[in-house]
Amino acid sequence: MHLSKKKKKQNEKNFENFPPIGGLMVSKMIVEENRKPRFMYREKGICAEDSGWRIFSGYEPEGYVDDPQNIKIYNPTTILKIDSSIEKILLKGVGSAYERVDEHASWQKITDFELEDDYLVTHQLSEKWTIDINNLFERIAETDGNVLYTTGDKSVRLFIGNEPDKTRAEIYQERIQYIKDRDQSVAKTLDTFDFSDDKVLKVGYMINERDKHKTYQVIYGTSIIDDQYLMLALYFDDKNDMDWAIETWKSIKLAE
Repeated sequence: MHLSKKKKKQNEKNFENFPPIGGLMVSKMIVEENRKPRFMYREKGICAEDSGWRIFSGYEPEGYVDDPQNIKIYNPTTILKIDSSIEKILLKGVGSAYERVDEHASWQKITDFELEDDYLVTHQLSEKWTIDINNLFERIAETDGNVLYTTGDKSVRLFIGNEPDKTRAEIYQERIQYIKDRDQSVAKTLDTFDFSDDKVLKVGYMINERDKHKTYQVIYGTSIIDDQYLMLALYFDDKNDMDWAIETWKSIKLAE
């Protein structure tokens, strides 16, 4: 076997290239009794080093997880060597929950699992703009002036700008024209949107983009009031999150 291929195979087996998502809080039963996970969910991490993942064997007796001595923090590679079936799941975002009936069954997504931080909140983006977004999203102020909200697999990036020499209608028409003229060889326009009303003009489009880990959909939108505009990018890798993206965009409105 070629040396480079042998090294690559070894790295994959040891999960040395797995992304640094942070530590996992795992039931001791999984590591000390060599049981495979059957239930796992991801909540907001309690610190930067905490991925938010909580992983259980499903055999824990009543009161077992209430004892902090029974839950330990592990590096993802440690748990992946016990059960590699969770590799893709670990890349899912905050708010995710999965279960399976036994260690040989396929993982199933849980859609009705309730997390303590799972509720909508209204954030003031500026004097003029607010957004309604789930409290599970982490807010990050970026160095270029953008604001990012993310769970890891769903994200919203926002930027507010002004065009003092242009009217609201002029800014709107410029965005319409840009969408019509954009280079389709870079990324094909999959859909276009116009959610304008008498208060805010909203226009945008959707494309596919890809990073080194996955392909995801992005909606690029612009919301306009007077001579001020808010530009946003909504990222998601699951087609079922399309409604989330649209509703999040529609929730951006004039501050009262």
